[in-house]
This record gives sequence, structure tokens and C-alpha cells, in this order.
Amino acid sequence: MNRVDVSKIGNWDIKFRPMFGRIIQELAEKNEDIVFVVSDSGRACRCSGFERCPDQFVDCGIAEQNMTGVAAGLARGGKKPVTFAFSPFASERCFEQIRVDVAYSELDVVVVGSEGGIGMGTQGVTHFGWEDIAVMSSLPGMTIFCPADHMAMISLLERALEMKGPVYLRLNGGIPERIYQSREPLEQGGAVVYGIGTDVNFLVSGPLLWEALKARKQLEEEGISAGVADMFQIKPMDEAVVLELAAASKALITIEEHTVVNGMGSMAANILAAHGCGCRLEKIGLPDAYPHTVSPYKDMLKEYHFTAEDFAAAARKLAAGKEG
Repeated sequence: MNRVDVSKIGNWDIKFRPMFGRIIQELAEKNEDIVFVVSDSGRACRCSGFERCPDQFVDCGIAEQNMTGVAAGLARGGKKPVTFAFSPFASERCFEQIRVDVAYSELDVVVVGSEGGIGMGTQGVTHFGWEDIAVMSSLPGMTIFCPADHMAMISLLERALEMKGPVYLRLNGGIPERIYQSREPLEQGGAVVYGIGTDVNFLVSGPLLWEALKARKQLEEEGISAGVADMFQIKPMDEAVVLELAAASKALITIEEHTVVNGMGSMAANILAAHGCGCRLEKIGLPDAYPHTVSPYKDMLKEYHFTAEDFAAAARKLAAGKEG
């Protein structure tokens, strides 16, 4: 399959949505089987129509259930459909159609959920992907990717389009810090490990990887041995990496912009329990309660303790053997 020419991407300092819009258009121009199916969300990623390949763009209006059914039909016909909407609408509003039309039929459909977690900020709970991973991970055969930056997004989208079966690609909000300079670390497996700590190790999904890497640097300067793993493939999770980091350290800390219930942290806990690991596990994520106030995205990240300082503080407690 043709790939994106990353050398021609001049501006990396933009949000996930417009970058995704650019990338999906380029991929569609190179592969006539790719069809971009949206629910009045084309403008959100700055592509309300494909100028060079208009027949590969379908706008179903504000009708995510119909969008999913159209994508399933296209997949049945041998196409590679990619659906796109804000994360709660892409995954939850049309869950029955994803379950029955796509997952049950094992169709090659890539579902893209934008602004996962609290990425929509002041738009409120209706637009938050608070529990989208919990919902989508319940579907048999569903692969889930959560990229940390634009290069990861490009690599994982290309992987998703080459895979058999359904894929959920979760994009977060904001402008991600650039971490990866090439695709290579993400072209196989399900995780990238940045050192293995003997005191504590972080398992991270999404752009919060940047903050975890900053926390690791702080801890190392204090003499605390810390490692970080980018768990970019949430399902199926890379069990070998989880077990390796658990065996090496006193504790694991999972970090995700998602409810702590049935998210990435819960999947890691299941792996530890299944293998009888006695490693301590602490989950950092959104609480098991919806917010009743909202604020801009950057402010909400601080409110929910998604900062390097917060991660380092949690690690210090665990390294010292204290309760979190």
C-alpha cells in the first residue's frame, strides 16, 4: 500500500484533526479503495470534500448510525472505509451498528474517534470520550490504537488500513508534542519502551506520553529508576511488555485520558492477575464520575492531574512503598 510522504509535511504544530484530514486525503489519492465516510464532520478535519477524488468521500450528515452502515456496505464491496466523528459519536452513538454490522461481520472498517477523553473541553460531557475505549474494547476482534503524536497517527492509520478486521483509532485533543521522528518504532508490536525502571514504570497511552517522559527525567535526576512504555496498541495489549516492566520494578503506573474503569489500566491489571504478578499497580485517569463543570482543554488536563509533576509525585510515593 502507498504510504504518506512525511517529508512533505511542513507544519507539525497543529491539532490531530486537521493533520488527520490532510493524511486521509493523501492516502485516498494514492489508493482508490479508501473511502472516507463522515457524519457532517468533514469540516472538523478541514476536508469537506476530496477535490482530487470526490467519489471517495461520503458525508452522511449528522447520522452516525447510518455512517456506520454505509461503511459496512462499502467494506462488503471490497472497499477500505474510514469513518470519522468526535469520539463519543464515532463509538457510542452508533455502537449497535458497529457491533452488528462491523464487528460481528469481521469487516475491514477503520473507526476514527476524534478528541478522545476530555479533548472537547468546554463542549462538555456530551462531547467527551470518557468511556469510549471501555465500550470499543468489549467488541471481539476490535483492535484499538491510540497514537501519542502525528507520526504515530500516520503510522498507525497506515497499519490499520492494511489489517483485517475492525480497528478503532482514537485521536486526542490539542496539539501533540512531537515525539517520534520516524514510523519505524511503531510499525510492529504494540508498545515502544523508553527504558526499564527498577523502582517504577509508567504505561501510557496517547499524547500524555510526553508528560510521562518529562516525569521520568525528573525522577532519574532524583535517583529514582523509572521507565516508560508507550502502549499505543491498547487492544490487544502487548502482554510481554507489561510483564517485563512488572518483573523489573516495584510498581506500575498506568496513565490514560479515559475513565479508570475498563480502560487501558484495567487491561494491564487483567494481565498481571492472569500471570500471578505481585507488582503494585496504580491507575491514573479520569474518575468514575462525570464532571459537572467544564473548562478549556489545557485547564482540564491540570484539573485531572495529567501533568509531569503529578506523575512524578505518584511515582515517588510508590517507589518509597507508600500508599497512593
